[in-house]
Amino acid sequence: MLFTLSCTGNTRWAADMLAQVLNDRVVSIPEAVNGDCIYRLRAGERIGFCLPVHGWRLQPLVRDFISRLQFVTHGTVNDAFQDGAHSPYCYFLITCGDSCGEYGEQLEEALSAKGLRVSSCCSVIMPESYVGLPFMDVDTDLREAEKKMNARSVVLEFADIVAENRSVRMPIHRGAMPRLYSRVLGKFFYRYLITDKRFKVDTDKCIGCGLCQKHCPVDNIMISDRHPEWLHTGRCMTCMACYHYCPEKAISFWRFTKGKGQYYYDHNKEKGRKH
Repeated sequence: MLFTLSCTGNTRWAADMLAQVLNDRVVSIPEAVNGDCIYRLRAGERIGFCLPVHGWRLQPLVRDFISRLQFVTHGTVNDAFQDGAHSPYCYFLITCGDSCGEYGEQLEEALSAKGLRVSSCCSVIMPESYVGLPFMDVDTDLREAEKKMNARSVVLEFADIVAENRSVRMPIHRGAMPRLYSRVLGKFFYRYLITDKRFKVDTDKCIGCGLCQKHCPVDNIMISDRHPEWLHTGRCMTCMACYHYCPEKAISFWRFTKGKGQYYYDHNKEKGRKH
């Protein structure tokens, strides 16, 4: 069983590749968190997580989901595996544009609280999608292609490790100053930049296609009078999916996205179909 969260498609691509190699089932966390979060484990079934790094901190959505997770084993509902030594094989893969900070440690701590001992983990550098600061933009086409090619080899290598239930910790791209990223910059991000209040729509450009609503992973957008409105529910992760999927570039994030590029995993295929 592989739990995942994806916004612009990078992490979903990695999760689908893992699931294909491992013949596993993928569960979307944003969809699952509204349910009872109880899952029946088959004999020998692994528990995996494939997650994106946002603001170098474990997302509240993911933390909440893990805290609510329960598994049915031998006919019994387990709120937590009391003996970590006998917990199912657990692994995680995290994706990032350049660095993870202490995201991996925070994820492992949350899993440990449920009695899940992580046997294997890795991080994968994927094309950049965060454009919410003046100095950050999407990658060039060449850099995007390089990242995707390298990512494929890393995911396949990691899938082989998991398939054999080995305990291997592949390198985590924590960055030069992981404590600073997660504890200082991450705190700033979650306080001031991870919010839907800075998103605006140019109603003259908007064509009312609804793609922003469709691709919002946390259902934080409604279409009103043919235009998107952000619901201010506190669920927004500022993943920029609404900005990136807008075909008319009608959505902006304050002044930070002016002149920036757009990216989602299959955008080149979409361009090819239009020409």
